[in-house]
Amino acid sequence: MENEIMEIIMYGGKARSLAMESIFAAKKADFSQAENLLVDAQSNLKAAHQSHNKILSTSAEEEPAFQLSLFMVHSEDHLMSAITTIDLAKEFLDVHRDLTDIKQQIAQLAAN
Repeated sequence: MENEIMEIIMYGGKARSLAMESIFAAKKADFSQAENLLVDAQSNLKAAHQSHNKILSTSAEEEPAFQLSLFMVHSEDHLMSAITTIDLAKEFLDVHRDLTDIKQQIAQLAAN
């Protein structure tokens, strides 16, 4: 079970980092890179979810019930942080696309 907990921390942390990199790329109007980073983030999140599901399955079958540890709580924090950051990265990607379009339209109007 400890391996799965560490996998959640590792994959969840990587997913969050990639989602943040996606936001930074979108801010620079590098939308192709932002989308690629977001795909990688979602792939890491999926791996974290798979490890999480293993723990849930094991804990449902165990007698006595699964013992909660500080590392498990920490891994849950990483997982939820990754989910939230990926959701926000998707929104920021759209916002930065719109902002880039607006800036281009303003530049065209100013040139005329």
